[in-house]
Amino acid sequence: MSEKKRALVIFGSPRYKKSASYHLGQHFANGLKRAGMDVEEIMLVKQKINHCIGCFTCWVKTPGKCVHRDDMDILLPKIRNADLIVYAIPLYIFSVPGIVKDFLDRQLPLVEPYLVKKDGITSHPIRNKLKKTDFFVISVAGFPERSHFDAMVDMFKKKTRPADETYIGDILIGGAERMSKDDSQDEFKALYNYIEQAGFEVATNGAVSEETQKLINEESMIKSENIDTFIDIANKYWDSLMPKDYSQIKIKKSADAKPLKITDGGMATFFAGMSRIFNPNAIPGLKAVLQFNLDKDQYHLIMDEDVCLAYSGPHPNPTTIIISTADTWMKISTSELDGAKSLMKGLYKIEGDMNLLINMNKIFSEKEKSDTSSEDISVESQKILEK
Repeated sequence: MSEKKRALVIFGSPRYKKSASYHLGQHFANGLKRAGMDVEEIMLVKQKINHCIGCFTCWVKTPGKCVHRDDMDILLPKIRNADLIVYAIPLYIFSVPGIVKDFLDRQLPLVEPYLVKKDGITSHPIRNKLKKTDFFVISVAGFPERSHFDAMVDMFKKKTRPADETYIGDILIGGAERMSKDDSQDEFKALYNYIEQAGFEVATNGAVSEETQKLINEESMIKSENIDTFIDIANKYWDSLMPKDYSQIKIKKSADAKPLKITDGGMATFFAGMSRIFNPNAIPGLKAVLQFNLDKDQYHLIMDEDVCLAYSGPHPNPTTIIISTADTWMKISTSELDGAKSLMKGLYKIEGDMNLLINMNKIFSEKEKSDTSSEDISVESQKILEK
């Protein structure tokens, strides 16, 4: 019976498990395991790895052994014995994070100091190499274009080309910041399934099939015609994370606004229902107006600290405006459509403060559902009118 092939999956994000590269690497590792590989996962952020100091002790005084005593003593034998090494890493300044660079630098004891020429390239011969190793890279970036990965990929290819190692492929995904969020994981189920299939194929066939790679690209790549939209959304997202003091906003009701009741029916009932599950603890002291322009109809929600009221018609000074068809917004509200992907595809638009959209699930939470009746809502409405 042949020995099980060994794979090392190297997770290189300083953000530990709160990272897009971790989620992708995990699913890829699941595919390797499903194919029968012996998989060991290494979280570099949890390892003690000192900087290489360039002393060459590992070459001339203690061949194959570094002057540092740290976790590389354990990791170097694992590298020697691996049939496959997978790097799951984020892109940092067109290269790898510092902890990954230290891990790569400290692999110097694995080679000898002599210079040899192979395939027209000068390199160092591998020391005590036990087996041929395949390399695969999974990387993510905030920038949308794939070209940002070029320098990093070239570095890995140059590392493997002269030695008895083979760069067998990569999965490179731009615009991946949202993938790092725990509450966004459901959005990427289809992509994760394809990533797991890619791992299975690498373990069984030594490469990702063209069909699977195409599915991954279709699910993850931002088309050139959508990059401007992506940039706009990304900038609004980062702006939404900046400190904001909502308590100083002055809220006034439109003169023509009509309070909505649960008994009104249609979209009016929907927004009246939203006001009843308002969670004032989501953003303490929140004073804002969320307006919805749906087809030819307009509705808005006034949030004034502990109170949320629903009205028909436009508001003169909304904090955030969501522009959509009624059908699209209902599908997003019921999770039939993914909100982030729909925004990228232009199925709806947002104007103003994106923070309210990002936090909508927290601001309107079933767990905080109120027992307030529609009559009580009318009473609370009067309180805001008097302000």
